[in-house]
Amino acid sequence: MSFSALNNIVKEKQLFLDFQGGNHAVFDYFFDKYYQGLCLYAYRMLKSNSEAEDLVQDFFVRILENRKTISIATSVKSYFIRSVHNRCLDYLAHQKVKINHEQFRLKMLSEEDLQEYPLLDSELTKQIERAIQSLPDGIRETFMQNRFEGLSYQQIAKQENVSVKTVEYRISKALTILRKDLGDYLLLLLFVSRF
Repeated sequence: MSFSALNNIVKEKQLFLDFQGGNHAVFDYFFDKYYQGLCLYAYRMLKSNSEAEDLVQDFFVRILENRKTISIATSVKSYFIRSVHNRCLDYLAHQKVKINHEQFRLKMLSEEDLQEYPLLDSELTKQIERAIQSLPDGIRETFMQNRFEGLSYQQIAKQENVSVKTVEYRISKALTILRKDLGDYLLLLLFVSRF
């Protein structure tokens, strides 16, 4: 290490001691000198400008709040970099925990939903059957051929000797009526009817 580098370390340690003693103007010196570099360092770890800036700003707030209890054994620069590095690691670990928790929660919800799936409820099944049976005759047959038998609009049109536009109208009309009768459960009906 060169004499000027060593001299700079000693100078900054003295400035930090002055800051700890109440010279708040020194805070601006450290902020101006290290903020951009620490943001860049944090960005390389977090891959997010906003998260990096938030983390470094929070670091400087903590420096300001805890200045009297901070003990710097190495250089101020090393202390700052190590502190931001550790904060980045903590942030990444926290993000991983949040993601793992969310995945676990979704997995648990999925298993719970399978056990209490509304379509397995006989009352809901009866409601769906009643809603389909209440459709007008031509509309009901067209809907069932499309949704339950898997026929395309063209196949239905040919089979019933009507235009494709008529089939489209009937399906649209069936969905409108069922949406009114079944509300949110219509999506379940449409999903299940495809399998």
